Parts: sequence; C-alpha cells; structure tokens
Amino acid sequence: MAQLAAVRRGLFRQPGQAVTAARAAAAAALTAGGTLTPRERDVLELLGEGLSNRDIAARLRLAERTVKAHVGNVLAKLGVTSRTQAALAARDS
Repeated sequence: MAQLAAVRRGLFRQPGQAVTAARAAAAAALTAGGTLTPRERDVLELLGEGLSNRDIAARLRLAERTVKAHVGNVLAKLGVTSRTQAALAARDS
C-alpha cells in the first residue's frame, strides 16, 4: 500500500531509488532536529548492532513491550518502514 502511494507521488521508480530516498530522509531527520528522545536514540543504536527487541530490553532493563513501542516510534519519526532502514540511517548520520 505504501509503495503504491509512493508510485503515485513519483517517488518510487526503481527499488534502489526508494531505499536511497528513505535512507536520505531518515538521515536528514536525525541530523536536522534531533526529534528522537534519548531513550529512542539508545534503542536505535542497539538496532544498529542488530539486536532483537528481547536483547534490547535486556540490555536497557526495559520490558520487551516498551522496546517494541520505542522501535515503532523510531520508525515513524524517521519515516522508514523497517528496522534495517532505521539502522542504516543511524549509521549514515
């Protein structure tokens, strides 16, 4: 559904372009205003290390459900749809 909307807006011409655009938008969001809370930044850093929600929860001493909420917030704020895209954006910023 999101891809269809992107096609209509002219943003999705080739798969590589969509990924590049998503990474650029997420990196810009990270550097432009720092909209992530300190805890969301912690979660994003651990996402970048490839940790699961369960592992992040153990590392930060949080409930797994809380981590899941933080991950959802990070994805929404960065405008990406996957953990991988978020981690790549964090790495690029």
